[in-house]
Amino acid sequence: MITSLFLLNNPSELEKYLKLIFSVYNPIYLSVFIFIVLMALFYISYNYVYSPLLLKHRSEKEKLELKREKLLALFTELDPNPIVKIDPLGNIVGLNNSAKEKLGLDTSNVSIIPSLTSEFDINIGQLISDDKTMTVTKKLNEKFYEINIHGISLLKMAQLYFYDLTEKKDYEEQMHVYQKLLRDSSARLTQVLEEERDRFAGLLHDSIGQNLLFIKLGLLKGNSSSSKKSSSDESSEILELVNATLAEIKDIARNIRPLNIEELGLKTVLTSMCKNVSIESGIKMHLDLKDIKVKLSKDLEICIYRVAQEALNNIIKHSRAKEFIVNLSIDDECVTLIISDDGIGFKPTVLLNKKYVSEGMGLLNMQERVERLNGTFHIDSSHDHGTVLLADFPINEMNNENELDYKNPSSRRS
Repeated sequence: MITSLFLLNNPSELEKYLKLIFSVYNPIYLSVFIFIVLMALFYISYNYVYSPLLLKHRSEKEKLELKREKLLALFTELDPNPIVKIDPLGNIVGLNNSAKEKLGLDTSNVSIIPSLTSEFDINIGQLISDDKTMTVTKKLNEKFYEINIHGISLLKMAQLYFYDLTEKKDYEEQMHVYQKLLRDSSARLTQVLEEERDRFAGLLHDSIGQNLLFIKLGLLKGNSSSSKKSSSDESSEILELVNATLAEIKDIARNIRPLNIEELGLKTVLTSMCKNVSIESGIKMHLDLKDIKVKLSKDLEICIYRVAQEALNNIIKHSRAKEFIVNLSIDDECVTLIISDDGIGFKPTVLLNKKYVSEGMGLLNMQERVERLNGTFHIDSSHDHGTVLLADFPINEMNNENELDYKNPSSRRS
């Protein structure tokens, strides 16, 4: 107010003030002018320089991405894994040959997609628009697949890559079974060892120990007796006890190891065992045991005996066979044991590590025995078609340390 009154009372000052306001040198005008110029430059730069470059860049990027996706789509035809292309609604719009063969799909078959999306709560449209990727695992046609779902907004579709995990799943499951079998085998072995310890302790204490005590008492009594006749009678009793004790010790030894393989020979022992099995079970037998003209190691002979013993036990318990055949052939290179029957057969379970397993430990124990001596073990069986067991051992590998004995059969130990 004071400034206004001052200018009204001083016309010269008012004139100067008005000239300054309407002068081009007024700072306000200059600021507005500079602002307008800058805005014009920004507008021109954005609309005629930056925006065209941005649009060009986006266009080139889209073309490159589209070209890349089209190339990938072409390569899917050569991919050995199933690949399925779906639209935002989940309908199949394309698939490669592997998907047709392994999944049994075609473009009219959309049953797999709704079940997949509903089970895992997948929004296919959102996944495509956001170019997102996710992975799920699903069992299809008795196989396990890891499914990688990749959204492609430019093509307005998603690609599903199916990676077969069946072998990996089977391996994990079978390794779990095998580990359980090993644990059970270890526990059973410990139990058997404890039972055998108890049995031998009982035999030694109750029978052999008692006999030895009677012998000791008889000797002490004989030393103190003055009657020759009495001494002679007691000596006879002591001799009978000694003979009985020796007979018991021999029986125990026979139970611990195969019956006199070294003394009687493998062929004789196998023949005796097969005849006993046939008589006890009523199953007819056929034997084809070649003469053993080469020296086999003790471990190999015992292994053949134990495998045959376990196989015959299985025939008696499970096969319902009317006859069985035992064939043992030996040449300069290998020993082959074949045991077959005409029973009901079974479907052997084979793990990925080529181990045979069954409800019990018999098959695995036989295979472990054979493979421990570098042999090969095989079972051929099916329901109602009998069973064939084959164990094959390389002689040279088993007898390298005794090559002279192998070349000279007469050097066989007695």
